[in-house]
Amino acid sequence: MENTLNAFLRGIIEAVTEFLPVSSTGHLFLFSYFFPFQNLSVPHEDFEDLFDIFIQTGAIFSVVVLYYKTLWTHLKSAVLFGLKKNEDRSGYQFYLNLLIGIMPILALGFLFKSQLDQIKMRSDLLLILGASWLIGGLIMVAVEKRHLDESSGQTIGWKESLIVGILQCFALIPGVSRSAATIISARTLGVSKKDSAEFSFFLAIPVLTLAGIYKLYKHRSILNSETIGLLLFGSIVSFIICFFIIKLFMAFIRRRSFISFGVYRILLGILVILYFLRG
Repeated sequence: MENTLNAFLRGIIEAVTEFLPVSSTGHLFLFSYFFPFQNLSVPHEDFEDLFDIFIQTGAIFSVVVLYYKTLWTHLKSAVLFGLKKNEDRSGYQFYLNLLIGIMPILALGFLFKSQLDQIKMRSDLLLILGASWLIGGLIMVAVEKRHLDESSGQTIGWKESLIVGILQCFALIPGVSRSAATIISARTLGVSKKDSAEFSFFLAIPVLTLAGIYKLYKHRSILNSETIGLLLFGSIVSFIICFFIIKLFMAFIRRRSFISFGVYRILLGILVILYFLRG
């Protein structure tokens, strides 16, 4: 497959799966397992490692654009509260929750970065992906069946942020899905579908941005006109499509639960495991 087409298809996959609880990284790893980049002027493994993480920044930018009013309003409120010019803690609490929520995965990701960097090269990668999709799907269906009632109205405070942040660490395993880990944990705590999804979006901004910067720095030696072009192209495709996917996703969950995503994960997990065992 020609590399520009490959980057285009990966950009679509990233956009469609990043904020749905199905694991964008897992889908990208699965795609690259069958359709790796070809005939690059740089080490193939290094560019694969960089590309599939860096294009997440395109999806992240779509969140910033869609929710810029919310982010900006909370930022102004937080600054004014810090300067003691108002007594509204909402903006301060919003960013404090995000800080608390990202600390566990940043700490664990740093401690185990060497192991995580090598996981895509494992011979049992497909088994890891399949098991993650299957187990996560079963958990998602079970949680949703118990939390179909939206009447609890649980808000997200620092305790909920910490619990969600800790459980988000499971997303370091390919196929688990950062979105699934954060949404399922928030739903278990009684948070509404809308608030669970949006908190997952906001947590993604610092987590995935820092992951992209780390990979870019790690593989800075392979950056040239060819690789930069593919990275930017994939990220732009991801941004444009993800902008609309987020809107569709939020409209979908207003009417439906997350059970359908759980069923999809279960079916995909079974197929991937069977393929691995067949080989």
